Amino acid sequence: MSVGRHITRLGMTLIEIMVVIAIMAVVMAVGVPTLRGVLDAEQTASARELALTYRYLRDEAALRNVTFRIAYDLDTASYKVEVGDPATLIFTDPDSREEFEEEVEDQLKRFTDREIEEGLAADVEAKRGRFDGLTDPALEGSVVLPGNSFFHWVYTPQYEEPVLAPEEPAEDEEDPHTVVYSYIFPNGYAEQTIVRIASIDDPEDGFTLVVEPLSGRVNLYSNDEDVDIEELMDWLPDEGPELSF
Repeated sequence: MSVGRHITRLGMTLIEIMVVIAIMAVVMAVGVPTLRGVLDAEQTASARELALTYRYLRDEAALRNVTFRIAYDLDTASYKVEVGDPATLIFTDPDSREEFEEEVEDQLKRFTDREIEEGLAADVEAKRGRFDGLTDPALEGSVVLPGNSFFHWVYTPQYEEPVLAPEEPAEDEEDPHTVVYSYIFPNGYAEQTIVRIASIDDPEDGFTLVVEPLSGRVNLYSNDEDVDIEELMDWLPDEGPELSF
């Protein structure tokens, strides 16, 4: 009696491997553009949401008689809205801002700790421009850009140059973060602000949001539109105004 042997074939033939590779190629060809389309749509939605936030704050600042500011955290690719005194000051250059802050600190040194606690230095402290979080559900909390996007840079006249996102973002909340502020005032004016939202994979791909000075009008430009940043800054004076304290 002969005993037959049953041999179980393991693995795949070359033809089967080629078929699998072909299927994977088809899936990638269809899936990658679809995924990119989703990421582009998320980036577009984020840019438009930010533009709408500026428009909303411009109206709300006038209604509430407050100053709003948007705090851009370049480490976490997020932003949040804060509210402060309607008389908050901004400056046309970093030197003017530093001069003002030093003068306020010098004035505070003329008061004792007890006098400050009793509120006798309240007028001087108010010059600092206190800002707090909001209880408005429409504005409360931070807004984070979609995972494939980041704030490449943010510019306002209070900073000498566009502030770039750090190459190595802070890993801990307690570490110093790169934060840039943009202000909206109760008289309807807004600080000129230029925000670049870009793709992590390609910083040249993204949107540029431009907040016009005074009017607060917001314009949104896609990466294929020609935006001359230097031309947008031509309105700035060579020197800031002299301040009296």
